Amino acid sequence: MVVVLAFLMAFLAWPGAQMRLQAQPVAPPQAATIVAEIIGEFPYVYAQPDFDSPVLATLKTGTYYRVSKQQFDLGFHRIRFAKDKEGFISSSEIKITTGQAAKKKSGEARAEVKKEVKKKTTKPIYVSRYQGIIFEQQNYIEDTMSNTRSDNILFFGYRLVGFNTLFSGEMSTDLAILYHSGAPAYYEKITGQSASGQIINVQFTFDTIIPLAHDFMASYGFGPMVKYSHFQVSLKNPGGVGNDSYVLDDMNFGVLFRLGAATRLGIFGLRADVKYYIESKQYVGVNLSTLYEF
Repeated sequence: MVVVLAFLMAFLAWPGAQMRLQAQPVAPPQAATIVAEIIGEFPYVYAQPDFDSPVLATLKTGTYYRVSKQQFDLGFHRIRFAKDKEGFISSSEIKITTGQAAKKKSGEARAEVKKEVKKKTTKPIYVSRYQGIIFEQQNYIEDTMSNTRSDNILFFGYRLVGFNTLFSGEMSTDLAILYHSGAPAYYEKITGQSASGQIINVQFTFDTIIPLAHDFMASYGFGPMVKYSHFQVSLKNPGGVGNDSYVLDDMNFGVLFRLGAATRLGIFGLRADVKYYIESKQYVGVNLSTLYEF
């Protein structure tokens, strides 16, 4: 009887043992990772697969680490850069490699990165987002009063630049909303009467970034623009009595090319650009922007 009970207890215990065995977590296979060499100019490890997430460490060029074969959003790979520390690195900063030499060096990198983790790290300027105030001087040109006329006009407005602003993903854009209060000086010069009005210029460009240093970059871009102008001018009445008032409204669509450079001090950025506008007429603008990172 004792033997039978022992046999039944063992039989009933066996499935539970199987279930406990199956419930244990399984370590990810070695094949899920590959060896990569750090080659980029800005080898930053981010907390999430996103350029806007916090920077955890800066890796040393020429070292080797194991990264995930799987590629996450925006072309990131998961990377273990120190003991019990993981993050994400952009695929543009690594080169996939194989071989025993690479595996050997991957261990050497862990010791070196410990010092790097302790340092305060910041994102390079070219992956940071900025917004702030822009001042722009334009050689404003238009066809009006039976001729082509021009005047230097100062605009001010709002500027928003960087990745994940107008569009999400690996696309840097530059948005500017410019405003000028008043009418160009040539209206008063021609009519002999004061003129008033306003000009609104909304534009954005798709940018190509040229990294030059951690806190310095150049860029150029191309994109659409729309300009709206509203002027109120007066002419002497042909009969010699009083003035006749006229409202001049105009809206034009066009494109612009932009070439500029940027630097920063802490969270504040300084940008300067030259622009070439093509709409009903072609003209040039230069600007200076004071921005802050967000």
